[in-house]
Amino acid sequence: MSSLRALALLAALSLAPSTAGAQTQPEQPVPGVTYVFASVDAYAVSHTSLDITGTLVGESTPRTFSFWAGNSSDSAGNSVEASRCDRLALLAMTRPGRYLFSWGYYLPYSYAPQCTLTRQ
Repeated sequence: MSSLRALALLAALSLAPSTAGAQTQPEQPVPGVTYVFASVDAYAVSHTSLDITGTLVGESTPRTFSFWAGNSSDSAGNSVEASRCDRLALLAMTRPGRYLFSWGYYLPYSYAPQCTLTRQ
């Protein structure tokens, strides 16, 4: 009888949809909204964006956002702003629960992003 239960369990698990291998696109942030992360799980820096995966304050599920790094016509300015936010995200990632990492940018897009790190 236990082998029949094991077979039924195996069949149920094999028919259940799997989301483990699913890749989702990062969410696009809303201009004018500041996103405050209670924890940062991962981040990736590209030429014009900073992708941050973490848990927002008041939420329990991690989300990934693709934040714009600044005015694309000023690549030197983008590099400076992205490297500043990169360091803050790294610090928040190495000390989970100790800091709140926030990121926001405001219209028009010509303004540089604002990122902050606040001790809890």
